[in-house]
Amino acid sequence: MSLLARIANKIDPINKGELVWTLSPQDLVIIGECLLTGRFNAERTVALVGSSVKDPQYYTTKIGAEISTFLYASGVNEDHFRLINGDVLTGSKVKPDGYLGFYNSTVTAIPEGDDYEFFGWNKPVFDKISNTRALTFSWLQPRKKYKLDTNTNGEHRAFVVTGQYEEVFPLDIYPLQLLKACMVQDLDEMEQLGLYEVIPEDFSLTEFVCISKQPHQQIIRDGLDLLHKEIG
Repeated sequence: MSLLARIANKIDPINKGELVWTLSPQDLVIIGECLLTGRFNAERTVALVGSSVKDPQYYTTKIGAEISTFLYASGVNEDHFRLINGDVLTGSKVKPDGYLGFYNSTVTAIPEGDDYEFFGWNKPVFDKISNTRALTFSWLQPRKKYKLDTNTNGEHRAFVVTGQYEEVFPLDIYPLQLLKACMVQDLDEMEQLGLYEVIPEDFSLTEFVCISKQPHQQIIRDGLDLLHKEIG
């Protein structure tokens, strides 16, 4: 979706009062089959992935299917894991007896990161990935693979200017300034900084690299909801 948004941002930017519809390839196939045959096909191809999955693979299931019906067919490597309805950047936490999201074609299982290191913030770290060089050395091994978990390695802190968001943001706007405009609910600034042209998942990578541990996607979602409520 971020790639589509980036292309649309260059070709036909969204303006105030406009309505844009998006459609996934799998949903397009369902609509086409329904028009041709008159039959609604609720099948969906789902990718079960993540380091906690023993045998990652694709499954053909139904929209809204219970996740456990195909989760345990592949097996899991550990008892304590986080199951995500969607991908690791934009998905939501779900239990095995939960149901596949209507728009989701991915289910992810990764280790639950609820273990904490004593003085972990104050010592050199060699086994964690970071976008900065502060006490971490992942930049020395750019090709190294990491088994990431859900630990954020820190709590919410001051929202500081680092210049890192622009390095991973897909659109040609100012992500930090837009986030702060949404947080203070400045409607004029939100409009001028391009809130109409973004969706929450555009900020998934900025949220991942954020040293301030701020919920970027939720901030943008709240901003969009406020803009819709106040302006329409």
